[in-house]
Amino acid sequence: MANTLKPLFGGSNLGLEQLAKRAAAADSLTTMVQRELPGGLGAHVVSAVRRDDDLVIIVDSAAWAARVRYAGPRMKEQLASLGEPVAGKVRVRVRGREKKTA
Repeated sequence: MANTLKPLFGGSNLGLEQLAKRAAAADSLTTMVQRELPGGLGAHVVSAVRRDDDLVIIVDSAAWAARVRYAGPRMKEQLASLGEPVAGKVRVRVRGREKKTA
């Protein structure tokens, strides 16, 4: 009996390689943002990614979102000096919470 299931990426690892590159870029950007934020704010950054021209920073709670948002203009300057310019806005989001069930 012939195997009728097709490989996930058609026998090519290009899809996995592209996904791995995107994950590595996001990890590198997250580390850079965590390091450059002042006053211990970096410890509250969960992730940082690029969405088109914008930089989206995800924080662990709403309590820190305003502080990170306030540091956004300075963050753009610092990233530009490090060779990672942000053409758009710095957007701050709070990590989604899991719903608790009783």
